Amino acid sequence: MKKETTKLSNEQIQEKASELEKKFGGKVTPIVFEIPETEEQVIGYLKEPNRLAKTRILDKAMAGMMVSAAQDLLELTIIAEASDPRIMSELPENDTYNLGAAMAAQGLVKFAVNTFKKK
Repeated sequence: MKKETTKLSNEQIQEKASELEKKFGGKVTPIVFEIPETEEQVIGYLKEPNRLAKTRILDKAMAGMMVSAAQDLLELTIIAEASDPRIMSELPENDTYNLGAAMAAQGLVKFAVNTFKKK
């Protein structure tokens, strides 16, 4: 028997992210995972990392430690008080949410690619 869950709409989740942006003074990205068996949502909020954090994470990732770099970035960016505690839980059954959130955090680090080509 499925447990009754209230699913938040994308608009509700984005509204919460907007509130957090005002509180933290920067861009906040929501992440949402769904538990297939129950359709329950596991929601987290990531704040934009500063340039120094992005640089350190890129250095670590370029050294071949992608997942470790993503985990470090998650710890720097997660807004724990607004996020589902399962995301940062140490329990093995919550590893999928933690690793998914780490990969989402890694997506916050973007850089432009030089497209100039010499003749």
